[in-house]
Amino acid sequence: MTPWLHFSGGDYLIFETWMPESKGAIAGACIALVAFCILERWISAFRRQMEIQWGALALILQTQRTSTNVQYVDDKAKDPSDAIEEEPSSLPITSARVRSRQRLVPPFIPMHDIARGIFQAVQSLFSYTLMLAVMTFNASYIISIVVGLAIGEVLFGRFGRLNGGRV
Repeated sequence: MTPWLHFSGGDYLIFETWMPESKGAIAGACIALVAFCILERWISAFRRQMEIQWGALALILQTQRTSTNVQYVDDKAKDPSDAIEEEPSSLPITSARVRSRQRLVPPFIPMHDIARGIFQAVQSLFSYTLMLAVMTFNASYIISIVVGLAIGEVLFGRFGRLNGGRV
């Protein structure tokens, strides 16, 4: 391994069997790295999109749960604006205390959270694989990775964004 930036071949790329030596093999490796980077950006955009959907579903679920645990401050008044949530504690319920309480952490939903963990594992695998390619110090690989990530971001960067801001 050459410990400085170079354009020559002979470096192992990810696997022992993938060692491009000719100019054509290096070009093929660079094309594969660009495609790999575009795929990584697509997975990132897909995850952002799923996070938005999971957040909306969690909010709906939380709203449904709180609407079923409602008691009225006055039995005569059945106006929903007078309703407060029941609390399991034995302390007296005050409407100001209950109305000001908001859930800071979304509920655990196995279907969402297991999928989120899988997405994170796949993204980590992609990131470490790209890091190993950069660690070869082959400038063609590094340029290909930067270009591939840029192309992927141009193609998929807008997906999974709320109102133009980051999620």
